[in-house]
Parts: sequence; structure tokens; C-alpha cells
Amino acid sequence: MGLINRFLLLLLSLMTLALSISVLGAVFGWLPEAVWLDAIHYALGRQETIAVAVVVLLISLRLLGQVFSCSKEKVASKGEYVIESGPRGEVRVALDALRNFTDRLAREAHGVRDARVTVKAKNRKEGADLSLHLDLVVGREAEVTKLSEKLTTTIQQQLEQTMALTDVPVTIVIKDVSDAQPSKKHRVV
Repeated sequence: MGLINRFLLLLLSLMTLALSISVLGAVFGWLPEAVWLDAIHYALGRQETIAVAVVVLLISLRLLGQVFSCSKEKVASKGEYVIESGPRGEVRVALDALRNFTDRLAREAHGVRDARVTVKAKNRKEGADLSLHLDLVVGREAEVTKLSEKLTTTIQQQLEQTMALTDVPVTIVIKDVSDAQPSKKHRVV
């Protein structure tokens, strides 16, 4: 359950609690009948009561919908992707490792000036998928079609060879064509 739904549930619970205490007070005589009847008649005659009733109805419907909803697609929350799972344990790879590995491969390609890699992983237990999205800045000397084919092939082969990941879709978007020198990332190890 998300943060917004928890907040709505808190509001609905507090309103239900206040209503329950008010009803109990009226039933057991803690509040004189004239007082709570006058309060009810006054509240029912106000337009704000209709607005509050509509808001409570919408919150209730939202929470009721959350009760019966099921999310079909979960993104890996720990930043890891399960490569292999068996009775003796799991082998996981960090999504940052995949991103850095792909970034390095992209920057090694001739004609690539800069690269930004996004890794998307869905839960493997539910038929997971892993996909890569590369935003590239290339030089004018690069032939984009040949570069993208070569880069896609290289990345897929390296992922299969190194991490036993097969059929990983790679989406390449050329963000800019530049004459600048390739950017060098200094990594601290």
C-alpha cells in the first residue's frame, strides 16, 4: 500500500473513530439528547456537510479499490536482479553493476561521445524482464545505424557471456551529434 493510500486510510479511520464515539455518547446518554439532535440538525442543513460526505465517499471508494487491486508489474525494489534461483540460493546482480557495465561498453564504441544508461528490471518470479535504455551523444563521423547495431550486438553478447543474461532488449536513442571530445568519467575504486 502506497503512502497516499496509508494517509487516506488514517483520515478515514480517524473520522470513523470520531463518529463511533459520538454514537456511543448518544446511546449511553453521555450527551444530552437535545444537544446532539440540535448538532445533527445544524450539520445536515450546511453545505459543508455535503462536501465532507463526498470526500469521505471518494476516500472510501479509493481504499476499497486498493483492497481488490493486484499489481501485475513490480519493479525490483532492492536494486538487484535475480539471475539464477535454486534450492541452494540465488544469484543476484546489482542494477548499478549492469548500468556501469553497459555504460563502459557504450563508451568504448568508436563514435560515442557520451552515454547515459537506464536499466529497468521487473520481478523475475512473475516472468521478469530486464531492459536497457541508452541515451547517446555521438560524433559526426559515426554512422548511426551501424553503430547502434554493433553496440546492441556487443552489449547483448557481453551480458550473455558475463552474466548469462539472454535476450535483453537494448533501446538506443541518439540524443545529440557533437564535435566535442568523448567525455571521460573518472571512477574512484
